[in-house]
Amino acid sequence: MKRIITLLITFSLLSAKVFGQASWIVPENPDVTKPIRIYVDLTKTTNTSCKDSTGPFYIWTWNPKEHPLGHPLVNGTGEKSWQNSNEALKMTNDATKGPLVWYYEMTPTAFYEVPAADVYKKGIALLVKTKNGGGYGTPDVKTEDLTFTIEPPKTDRGSMYATPSAMIQNEIVNLIYDNQKEINPGMQNLVNEELYMLVTATIKDTLTGVIRTFAPATFLNVSQNADLKLVFDGSGKYRLSFLPNKLFNISSPNDLVTQVELVVYKKLYTGPSDRSDGQPKIKFSCQ
Repeated sequence: MKRIITLLITFSLLSAKVFGQASWIVPENPDVTKPIRIYVDLTKTTNTSCKDSTGPFYIWTWNPKEHPLGHPLVNGTGEKSWQNSNEALKMTNDATKGPLVWYYEMTPTAFYEVPAADVYKKGIALLVKTKNGGGYGTPDVKTEDLTFTIEPPKTDRGSMYATPSAMIQNEIVNLIYDNQKEINPGMQNLVNEELYMLVTATIKDTLTGVIRTFAPATFLNVSQNADLKLVFDGSGKYRLSFLPNKLFNISSPNDLVTQVELVVYKKLYTGPSDRSDGQPKIKFSCQ
C-alpha cells in the first residue's frame, strides 16, 4: 500500500523525550537483541483514520526487512493481504497509557531475522492498521508511516552511568562514578574519599505531559544527605544505590523518571576543583 508520511524519531543518550508523541519505543535506548515494545497512540497520529475504530489493530512492517509470502510473520495473508492482517502481528491495548494506545512486543533481530547491525543501520518502519485495512477501491484505515531510528549502544559509558539502564522505579538502581575516568585534576585518583552525588531527576507525568525536576538536595547541603553518599568498591569506582520512587518522592503511577543529571562532590567542598567535571545527563528507559 502507498506510504504517506515518515515520522522520524531518533533515540540516543540525550535525545528528546518521546512520551506524549504519536509513537515511541520502550526501552528508549534499546538493545535490539532483546525484547522491546513499540507503542502507538492512535489519538495523536497524523492520519486519524484508525481513530474511530475500536480495534484490534495490527502492525504492517517492511524495514529493516519485509517477510515474503508464506512466512509466519508476513504482513497479511490471502489474495487481498491488505484486508487480512496476520494474527501474529496483532497489537495489545494499553489503556493505562490512553484509550487508544496500542503496542507490539518483539525482539527486532529475531522478528526480522537480521543481524543487530541491520536494525541500527536501517531502523524500524511500520504503520498501524485494522485487520481489514480497506483499499481496493475503499478508503485505507491506517496510520501514516512510523519510522524509528535506533542508535547503536555506546561502547564507552563515560565516568558516570547507571545499571540497569531500564529503570524499574520500585527496584534498586545503581549510579556508578568511575573515578578512573575523571578529568578534573582535583578529583582524580581518589581512594575511599567521602563523596556525595547530587542527583536531579527529570520526571514526566505520562497522562498530562507535564515535566518537572526534583532533587533531594542542593549542592549546598548534598553532603548532609546520607542517602546520597557514595560507596567505594576498591577498584576506583563509587556507587550510589537507591529506590527511585523513594529518593525522588514519587507516589503517582503516572510519573516516570526519564533522566537524571549527576554531579559528584567531595564532602569538604571548597570550589570547582572539588566536584566532578561536567554534569552528565543519563537518559533512562522506564518500565
